[in-house]
Amino acid sequence: MNDAPNHKVCEEGQAFLSGGQSKEEALWQQRPQKRKVSWYLRLLLEVVMAATIVVLLVWNSYLGQRDTIKRTPVPRLPRKLYTFRSNATLIHDKMFFNKTDTLRTLHNWIPLSSASRGYIVIKDAHKYDLPNPYTIAVDRYKDGPGYMMTVFHQLHCLSYLAEHYQQGYDGVQLTEEVAHHTAHCFNYIRQGLMCSADTTLEGKTDEGPGEGSEHECVDYDFLLQWANNHSAMKWRNVPDEATL
Repeated sequence: MNDAPNHKVCEEGQAFLSGGQSKEEALWQQRPQKRKVSWYLRLLLEVVMAATIVVLLVWNSYLGQRDTIKRTPVPRLPRKLYTFRSNATLIHDKMFFNKTDTLRTLHNWIPLSSASRGYIVIKDAHKYDLPNPYTIAVDRYKDGPGYMMTVFHQLHCLSYLAEHYQQGYDGVQLTEEVAHHTAHCFNYIRQGLMCSADTTLEGKTDEGPGEGSEHECVDYDFLLQWANNHSAMKWRNVPDEATL
């Protein structure tokens, strides 16, 4: 008589224990699946991020590594701080009193330009947004397409203006060719100044207006190195009165 109730209690307890264990097992079975889904999502996110970085790097390289509107082979040039100071080797007060001093001083400007006097050869020019090239001496044996880099053209113009400024004081008669070239150079340099637009805020210095002020500029040594690595035929050594 007493065995029946005890048997019923055991069955109910067994059923209760059996049901509780099944729920825990179900939870443990779900956790690996959730972890697996999270792992796949994380992997997918990392792949997308890596692909985005690669695309950005390739795109920047495609644009010549510069923030430009047009595609150019000239790379992004490093920046450098320069202090503007007078340099008697390149320009001084006495140089305009006679032709020889003017020419010999301007001769010292030659290292400021590239070995080919500013002419650049671009082998894969079709990849970039470039104008129709000049025909220049690529080497001693042949001519080919090439370009003039603006900064070196500007230096030539400034040297030309200094030379003919002295000639005017020396009584040399102005010719139509010189008048035309002079007007071109003044206008060309004006536009170059406005294009580059140095926005340095100058203040008082002991050296005079503008002198002694620090400017953030293109690293000119790096620029010359790039230009010389892509130069046309190098100019031969010239007399001490030759100018740019």
